Amino acid sequence: MGVRIPVELKKGDRVVRTVALVNSGYETDEAEIHIPLALARKLGFALESIKSERYRVVGSEVTTYVLGTITVRVLTEDRSTGWVNARAVSVPGEYEVILSDALTEELGVVIVKPRSGLWRFVDEEKVRESEEPVYWVE
Repeated sequence: MGVRIPVELKKGDRVVRTVALVNSGYETDEAEIHIPLALARKLGFALESIKSERYRVVGSEVTTYVLGTITVRVLTEDRSTGWVNARAVSVPGEYEVILSDALTEELGVVIVKPRSGLWRFVDEEKVRESEEPVYWVE
């Protein structure tokens, strides 16, 4: 199942509420978030002149587009985190919002049971259930 949490993404005056997959295997040195291209367009990223980088993933490499900076927060029915700045990237063919390990930690999210989809905030005992996945397909 995986752990998926409710998030808001903000770029300028545009805010989109969606669901993000928490991926502890998405290891980064700084807070980073994968945003599908369809969502990047909705948030107003200029995609005409984006640069790309090569990322090493599970025995292979992929082309990753570097979109820019975005702010992210977790927003549940009973609380929200503060806004966190993150580097936004996109891999063609990936349709979910995905949080890196560094961004997950900055947001104060702890995976309790990954297969069961259970998580909590670092400063609470309440265990929360995952959201249903949201796919951003053009």
